[in-house]
Order: sequence, then C-alpha cells, then structure tokens
Amino acid sequence: EQAVDELAAKGVKFEHYDHMTDERGIMRGIAMKRGPDIAWFKDPAGNVLSVLSETG
Repeated sequence: EQAVDELAAKGVKFEHYDHMTDERGIMRGIAMKRGPDIAWFKDPAGNVLSVLSETG
C-alpha cells in the first residue's frame, strides 16, 4: 500500500477492474490467499504496469 500511496500522491491513476480491485485499485490477493496484492497503472505511452507486495 505504501507504493500505491506514494505513486498516487505523484498523480498516478490506478486501474480498476470489476470484481477484482478495491476502491484504491488494489487486488487483495494476500487476504484471499490467492497470491500477492497487485495494483495496475498505465505509463504515459499507455503500457500497463504493476506494483505488487508478496507480504501483508
């Protein structure tokens, strides 16, 4: 969440996917025991990038 907070403070907008991400754009994989927490965003060229955390 710290990386999401830091990037959002710099103006990065996170992607939201129906039934996958929460209101902040984070998929909570750790809490669901389905892998890492992941947040996706687009770079200026439109490429989708992500940040993830493998620990809670």
